[in-house]
Amino acid sequence: MENKQQELERWIASKVRGDLGYTYIRLYADAPTWARDLAVNRYGKGTVFLPPEQTRPQAAA
Repeated sequence: MENKQQELERWIASKVRGDLGYTYIRLYADAPTWARDLAVNRYGKGTVFLPPEQTRPQAAA
């Protein structure tokens, strides 16, 4: 499970902890569907998803 948690971080474009226990998360547009489910499991029911960013940047060669 820890491996999935680390992989989730690769798909998060931005994350802000707001007031009243909400966590605002913006995933990359090409994030797999499991990433959204895992984010809710990790950050709780107070997770708010913002519109997606562009696709994830490619690693430098």
